[in-house]
This record gives sequence, C-alpha cells and structure tokens, in this order.
Amino acid sequence: MHQDTSSPTGLVRVRVADDLAVLTRDGRWAAGEAHYLYHEIFTHDDYLKDLPRLPPNAVVVDAGANIGLFALRIARECPEALVVAVEPVPPTCALLRLNLADVAVDEVRVLEVALGESSGRTVLTAYTHLSANSTGRPQEKPASWVAAMRGAQPDPAAADEMLSTSSVEVDVVRLSQVLPRDRSRIDLVKVDVEGAELEVLRGIDDHDWPRIAAVVIEVHDVDGRLAEVERLLARRGFSCTVRVPAMMSPDLRHHIVTARANDTADHLAAG
Repeated sequence: MHQDTSSPTGLVRVRVADDLAVLTRDGRWAAGEAHYLYHEIFTHDDYLKDLPRLPPNAVVVDAGANIGLFALRIARECPEALVVAVEPVPPTCALLRLNLADVAVDEVRVLEVALGESSGRTVLTAYTHLSANSTGRPQEKPASWVAAMRGAQPDPAAADEMLSTSSVEVDVVRLSQVLPRDRSRIDLVKVDVEGAELEVLRGIDDHDWPRIAAVVIEVHDVDGRLAEVERLLARRGFSCTVRVPAMMSPDLRHHIVTARANDTADHLAAG
C-alpha cells in the first residue's frame, strides 16, 4: 500500500491506483478504507454498472460523498459534469473538499450537511478511522461486521482504536434543498447514507421527482427497508434492479438498488 507522506499534517496521500491518489487520515485503517472504496467504486463500478452511460454534461448528486472517490469516478466519466457532493461529518467533508479541489469537471459544489425527511439537527456517530461507516444508526451495524473487524486486528486494544467513534451534531436539510435549481434535469442521485436511505428519498419534493432520471442507493435491509425503498421508487415511476455489492457478504444485508425512471432513455438522449 503506497503512501506519500508529503501531505498536510495528520493526513496522508494514498495511491489507490497508478493514476489516482487521495488524501485521507494518517493511519493504516483509513488508508485501507480508501483502497476498499476505490475497488468498490472503480474496479467493481458498484454504483454505475447497471445504468446507461451518463452524458458528458451530467448533473450528479452524491449523497454520502465521504472523501470523494465517487465524485472522482464521475469526473472521469463526465468531464463537463456538475457534481453536488454532500457529506455531513466535518473532518470527512474537509477531506472531500481537498480531494475535489482540482477535479476536472465543469463545477463541483460541496455541502457539509446531512440529508433527511425534514430540516433540523441530528447526532451522528462518526468513525474516526473508518469514515465511510459513520451513521445516525450505530445500533444497525451488523454484529458479523463488528466481529470481523475485531477479528482482523492483532489485539483488543487495536480493535478498539480501529472502531473508535465520536458523536457529532450536524445540520439536516431535505434533498430537494440541495438539488441544483439552475439545471432542468438531474441525471443521477447516488445515495449511500448508512441507514437513512428512506429519509433521504422522502426529502424529495413531488415537483422534483420528474427531474430525476436515475437513483442508485445502497440499502441496509433492516425492518423491511429494502422493500419500502422499492415501493417508494415504484410509486414515483422508477423501475428497480437489486443486487448485493461486489465486495460484501450477503449476510450483511446490504444491497445496491438501481432505479431508472421509465423515460430514462429519452431523458438521457435529451441531455
């Protein structure tokens, strides 16, 4: 695992591929997570593989942008894109801004907020070294995942450090509040928000749904959430496909839901 230590204090530049390096927290766990995210997003193309090719000037909303790897994936696919990257955890959002500072697309808008059904405030559990796991529902973390993470460490102290968390209070806005008003279409809304999927979708106003061509969501299927997400999208005129993420075990109950509006082909052609 290559790391370039010539980075801001407390951060490390991790080369996740021959042609891509990203900044993340200094330490072996955050660097390992960056490699995992790279393979999820680039190698396996988990978010885009079931969609038609996006237009060069795509408008993409990245809800749960983390340190920016999906936004960087979009930059390679769509050089004229507008990307709205939403990340609520302040230290993670700071990394997101750094990683997207020189991204080669027409425009990037970074927003440090959480998304929900209504505006307000909420408390998140932020993982210090595994930022992609930060969540408002820590009780939903699968016991098998926690056990696997602990079992991979040399001793309990290392496991405790790897899984260390802090609480952070953040602003919550509805997704419709962050959709670009200066664009008539939204080509893709990607949602990976560690349990808040339904609340994010319920934060889309009726008049905004017809603007959206496609939605891709990672859903943790707790208390029938997967079926409810599919029902909501079907009511809004989307057709869904569902599969297990390439690098996840089915027993973790995570799924990728790819939803295409019934007129997606016409919509993309018009773009």
